[in-house]
Amino acid sequence: MEPAVLIALISAGSAIGGGAVVGPAVGHWLGRRLRAAQAELAAAQAEQHKAAADQQRAQAEQLRQDIYQELTDDLRGELQRVRAALEDAQQSLAQTSGEAERLRQRVVDLESRYAHLEQTEQRQAAELSAVQAERDSLRIALAKSEATAAALAAQVGDLKAQLALHADRR
Repeated sequence: MEPAVLIALISAGSAIGGGAVVGPAVGHWLGRRLRAAQAELAAAQAEQHKAAADQQRAQAEQLRQDIYQELTDDLRGELQRVRAALEDAQQSLAQTSGEAERLRQRVVDLESRYAHLEQTEQRQAAELSAVQAERDSLRIALAKSEATAAALAAQVGDLKAQLALHADRR
């Protein structure tokens, strides 16, 4: 029964039955009921606060998991991109290195041929000029290829460092 209803009934009973005897007994009984109701209210509020705190913890945990998942997905995407770039750079380096080796061998061959042609310069002056021009252009191409190979090797090193850095973060 509600405390206000009880007080109203007791007040009415006091007025009718003589409040001298009934009043203190009812007051004591009402005090106990009021304390019990307050204890129940406090327990219900504590339970409600605990439920709210549990819900906040659950929401915080879900948010943490969502953030972790998003960061993990972003990191995986970045690692995929870096791996693809590394593979492309390694393929380019392999192609450029092969081309540089081919050109280096060609230069060696032409220098050998040039030495032979110097011995017979008087008979083959026109051929000697053509070989010198080709040799010079191949040296330029070799220098360009070596510069490209060095740049690609540096890029591969940078990409490997980035990959190692990303791998360390996981």
